[in-house]
Amino acid sequence: LKGKIVEQKIKRSEVDEVIVKSLIHSLDDVLSQKKIDIISMAKTKKPLVLMFVGVNGSGKTTNLVKIAKFLEKNNLKTVIAACDTFRAGAIQQLEEHANNVGVRVVKHDYGADPAAVAFDAIEHAKARSIDVVLIDTAGRLHSNTNLMDEMKKIARVAKPDLKLFIGESITGNDCVEQAKEFDSAIGIDGIILTKADIDDKGGAALSISYVTKKPIIFIGTGQDYDDIKEFDKTIILANLGLAS
Repeated sequence: LKGKIVEQKIKRSEVDEVIVKSLIHSLDDVLSQKKIDIISMAKTKKPLVLMFVGVNGSGKTTNLVKIAKFLEKNNLKTVIAACDTFRAGAIQQLEEHANNVGVRVVKHDYGADPAAVAFDAIEHAKARSIDVVLIDTAGRLHSNTNLMDEMKKIARVAKPDLKLFIGESITGNDCVEQAKEFDSAIGIDGIILTKADIDDKGGAALSISYVTKKPIIFIGTGQDYDDIKEFDKTIILANLGLAS
């Protein structure tokens, strides 16, 4: 920003206006990653395979289910692959959420190969003309080598069309660093930010867009299954008191 305005000849009366306009332009650039339209993609490729990754406690499973409901509301049939066969209670938790929105879950027993679950869910979708497969993976830290290798295997077997990182807006720089690590491991394609209603200034959105150069696709805005929105950069600018 400094580099863009330092050489300009500006009247004293116009300094504030020029700074604000330059700031808006700079922030708009940061948030202007190539948009991913999942609905359009699902209408041209069946089944569309989405793989969701993130750390424990980021709201990955609940927001995956929110997205499944969003897709169903847009006349797309969905199925969820329960690939967290590691954490006790994970499959039951996923099934409870999925049942609440009327989406089927493909599952194996605990300890099963998550990549095999993903494969079976994709075959299930092909056999039943289901539009979108959503792969729920175990939450993991990049330092857990075994779980990171497992995630890479799921990606190799499932060949997802999109690998989506889910992170909490309110964790700030931690969320950015996590996204970088997952991108380094498997190459994420997009980002979903949870608890965006708490991070009302959009600091996490700005930081993660700037660092990863990946588009934010959805933001979670509350506890209900309908509390998910497609990302709109104009809302971030408005919350910062900037009108483009």
